[in-house]
Order: sequence, then structure tokens, then C-alpha cells
Amino acid sequence: MKKYGWLLLALLAAWPVNTLAYGMGDGGVNMLCALAALLWLAFALWKRKKIDPALLIASAGFVLGLVFVLKLPHSFSYHDLAGYNPDFTGEAKPDGHLGFIAYLVEFGKLPNHNPLIDGYTVFYNPPLHHIVHALFMKLNLALGVQQQAAIENLQLITLGCAAACTLVTIDLLRFLGAGKRGTLTGALLMAFQPCMLLFGATLNNDIQMNLLVILAMLFTVRWHRTRHMRDILLCGVSLGLAMATKLSSALIIPCIAVVFAAAFFRDLKQWKRYVGQFAAFLAVSVPEAVAWPVYHLIAFNAPLNHVRLPAETINVSAYSLWQRYGIPDGKAIRGLFYSGIRKIDHNVWMQTLKSGMFDELALFNEGTLMWYVSYMALVGFAVLLLASLALFIRWLIKGKTDGMTKLFLALFGGILIANYLQFTLQYPYICTFSFRYIMAVLPLCAIAFSHFADTAKHGRWTVTALCALFAAAVIVIYAIYFFGPSQFETIRAAYW
Repeated sequence: MKKYGWLLLALLAAWPVNTLAYGMGDGGVNMLCALAALLWLAFALWKRKKIDPALLIASAGFVLGLVFVLKLPHSFSYHDLAGYNPDFTGEAKPDGHLGFIAYLVEFGKLPNHNPLIDGYTVFYNPPLHHIVHALFMKLNLALGVQQQAAIENLQLITLGCAAACTLVTIDLLRFLGAGKRGTLTGALLMAFQPCMLLFGATLNNDIQMNLLVILAMLFTVRWHRTRHMRDILLCGVSLGLAMATKLSSALIIPCIAVVFAAAFFRDLKQWKRYVGQFAAFLAVSVPEAVAWPVYHLIAFNAPLNHVRLPAETINVSAYSLWQRYGIPDGKAIRGLFYSGIRKIDHNVWMQTLKSGMFDELALFNEGTLMWYVSYMALVGFAVLLLASLALFIRWLIKGKTDGMTKLFLALFGGILIANYLQFTLQYPYICTFSFRYIMAVLPLCAIAFSHFADTAKHGRWTVTALCALFAAAVIVIYAIYFFGPSQFETIRAAYW
């Protein structure tokens, strides 16, 4: 638990820094970023012989995430954010996550508007994410922080969630028996993932939901081993809060149910104990999980699986299944960054990869040196994911972890990816082709790499080196995007 306390202290230290950064120009913000990096380097040198290398990597990921928060305004990516406007009296409604937060700050109560009406559709989202952000917003305002600076400070919550995802994954790896090298490799894979860094600066509910789902994974695995009431209660709380953040977290429910059912039927003599634990699990998970959607079902006849449709300008259903799910064509291949143009962004695989690397940012102009470097990093990301799949299968076959734990994690990964593909079929819009919907697969990738790093007879350092090389590429690309001189945007590669 100590590492989570250190994370909280780091976020508290970052709070005044981020507040100060709001009133600074680029030069001042760059100095704050450099100071954060130098402080981490001094700490790393001071504690190099005492601190766990995996935790040192996690702390480096936190510092890099802080740089993303300092350099990226809260509005850098859309993702249903809209604007922070608490005025609900006019015709224009602040229909986005920021509008939801503003409503809570302004009125101090949950909204009772029909989410099926245009202008209020964001209110169908479960409110936990918005409640947490509204409370922090009110605290900032009470301390005299300007409204716009307070909104920027909300990024510290998502930064904390992203950093905690790495820490929870480290706990999961250790519980599964990972050694020092394996834990280090898994931490490297998680801490420098661009999607983690980008959604650690994005004020929507994705990263909070993913943290809670990873926690539910950890406590399910722990309960399967220990059968302790504490672990099943923590699993239930994590699951309930995940669903109170985003309903798609329900994908893990059938996987948890399989673990519970197997334990019950394998040990029927202890059925009273299990019934008590399962009842406790339901008591701490169901109320917060179902309260919001059931309220909307009763009050407004809103379907439990309600999804608000994006703009038709990004509907790609006119493209064939081969164009969407086959090998990307020439236009899709050349579209390294998000464009919102259908003839470029219609391929699911290409969109998934580039959203995992760059989300909706366009970092460099096409044909520049850094555009090619970024493309090489995208290829590296694809290699990383394919290698993770192969190594995860290897872990399922050769790993010493018990079969039920393997089944649980494999079932979750399979359901997550299958649901993503079904989702892209049902809602063929560019914005649904996004890695953020399968971000929870990353801890499974970390398990796969960790096991190989610990057990392979030959090439065990290869996967660690691959993760380190990918992390270095991410740092270089975003460092040049954030701090590089303008000539990097105009210099063309000499040999292309």
C-alpha cells in the first residue's frame, strides 16, 4: 500500500504546479516539465540501490504523464467532453462530460433530465466519474483557483488513475509469481503506453473505468487463491464502482461468474460459506452498478444498453466489410494520424493502432522526418501487440499458474476483443474504432511479456529490450512534439 500513498503525495505536489502552469507561457511550462524530470532523475540516482526497479519505472511513467498534463490543455481531445458550461436555461445545452461535471458543481445534485432528448444524452452515463471530478472542482474553486485553472487541474485525477493502472498491474504480476525481471518488463510495457499517457490527461471516464476493471481482475485472482471475504468484497466494490463509472465494464462479469461458479461446485461441502460471500459480493456491487441505468429505465424508458449515436459524417457503413476489416488500402495506410475523413479512417485495424499510439492528435506533417519516425513506432506497437498474443498463448500452455486463473484472464481478453469487434460492426463510426475500448487488454500483455522474461531459456532479454525500445520511441516522439524546434515540422527525410 505504501506505493499508493506515494502516488497520492505526488499528485498533491503536482496540484500547485499544475495550477501555476495555467498562467504561464510555453517557456515557463517547459521549465516546470524539465524540473519534474530533473527531480525524478535525482531521486532515481539517490535511491537506485534501494528502490524496486519496477516501481522506479512506474514513477518515471508518472512524471511523463505529468508532462502530458502540463503540456496538453484539457480540451486537446474531444471524446464527448464538450464544454464546461453550467447554464441549462438556454437552447444550447452543454451535452458532454464537462457539462455533466458543471451541472453537479452548479446544482449540487444528480440531473433528472431525460437522456433520450438531444442536449441531455450525456446524462445517461453513470455519474461516479463526474461526481469525483465535481468534488475536486468545487475544492479548487473554494480555494480561490480560477475556473479555467480548476478545469485543468481535473486532469490530475485522470493522471492518478493512469499511474495507478501500472501499480495495480505490478501487484497482479507479483501475485501471479513474476520475478524481478518479469515485473520490470511488465512495468515497462504499461508505464509508457501512449494511450495510458493520453487518457491520463483526458477528462472522460475511460481511464477511471479501466483502473477499476484492473482492480477487479486483481481481486478476482486473489480471491480464487485465498477465498478470503476481504478479497471478494474488494472485488465487488471495484466492479460496482467500475459500472458506476461506465457500463461497458460489465464485460468482466461473466468471467468473474465462471470463477465463482467453479469454486462453488468444486467445494460443495463449503456451500454455506460461499453463499455468504456471494451475498456480500452482490450487496457491495449491485446497488451502485445498476442504480443509474435502472432509474433511467423506470423514469424515461431508456434502454439499458443505450448508446448515443455520433454524427453521420463519420459513418463508414458504406465501405465494405473487407475495406473495414481487411488489409488497409493505400489511403488508410498513409493515414498515420486521426483525420475524421472517411476515405482515410475507415479501416478498423489501422484506426485501432493509431488511436492506441496518438489518439486523435496529429503530431507531425506527412513526409517529415518525425512522421516517418512516428510511423516506425506505430509498426513497433503492432509488433508489440502481436508478440503479446503469441506470448499470452505460450503462458496459457506453459505457465505454472492454475488453470482457473488462466481461464479467467483468457476469457476476459477474448470477450473484450470480441465485444469490440461486434461494437464496431453494430456502430460503424470512425470514433468507435478506438483502442480506448480495449485498453484493459494491456495488463494481459504485461502478463505475457513478464512470463517470457522470467522463464524463457533463450532470448528472455529480448522482450524486455523490445519494451524498453518502444518506451524510448514514445518518449522521443512526444518530447519532440512537445518541446522540439519548429524545423522538425518542416525538415523532410533526406532519403525518401
